[in-house]
Amino acid sequence: MSVKNPQNNDYVLSRRFAYAQDIFGVIAFILAVVQGITTLMPAKSFLVISGLVLFLEYIASYYKGIHFENGHRKREAWLIDNSFHEKRIPNYNSETYYDNSSVTGEEIRLLANIHENSLYTSRIAEKMARPYYYLTAFSFILFVIGLFFSGLNDYTSLLLSFIVSSSLLDRAMKLNALTKSTSFVFEKINGICNEYEKQLSDKHLILSQIIEVLLLYENVIFESKIILSERIFHQLNDSLKIEWFKIRDSYVIYGNQKETES
Repeated sequence: MSVKNPQNNDYVLSRRFAYAQDIFGVIAFILAVVQGITTLMPAKSFLVISGLVLFLEYIASYYKGIHFENGHRKREAWLIDNSFHEKRIPNYNSETYYDNSSVTGEEIRLLANIHENSLYTSRIAEKMARPYYYLTAFSFILFVIGLFFSGLNDYTSLLLSFIVSSSLLDRAMKLNALTKSTSFVFEKINGICNEYEKQLSDKHLILSQIIEVLLLYENVIFESKIILSERIFHQLNDSLKIEWFKIRDSYVIYGNQKETES
């Protein structure tokens, strides 16, 4: 699977705004911590600065969503193009992104593409979530320690506000939900393939199941508005590609045709 695709430019912009949102979240966290250990600036000044940072974080979140939606529409069109040999997006070769050119049958290729996407998304999202969990857990520990020693004061209130309203916690929760939901889609497609293996599904039933997992996967991706990390993608791409080829080639529904690797 290649990282270059028609939605790449929109996703790059969305990812940059997501990074900006994370940076503003970290600044808000630093302000919350510093406010409790220094008297160089009045608490009201910290609140004003924190409010400005949160406003900038909101702006970054807004534009992140706008560019994500533009890219998501292109990604959906390209998925259909690759599966059904169409050209809604001209001048792009979808074979460089998806690894399922050997799969015969348009609806079955669509199933394979969703199957592959759900594998990649669940694994990358799981790894992306870890630093957000660590920072959120660290801030919660600081809050509990501050609450234990000094009670609920301006400092602990600011930390609590950061924990509750921070985009970092929101991102961690969304990544966790994305991991679980796409893992569910992946396992559901495994079930469809197993039913076909046992000759328990006819063509019409499989088609309805493919439509179901397509809608399920696309809704999960759109609701999360998470752009997967390009760095983690490159780290996992080779191993995930090998894993996907083994999964795909093990199922009769995909024709047991091994992809020719260039």
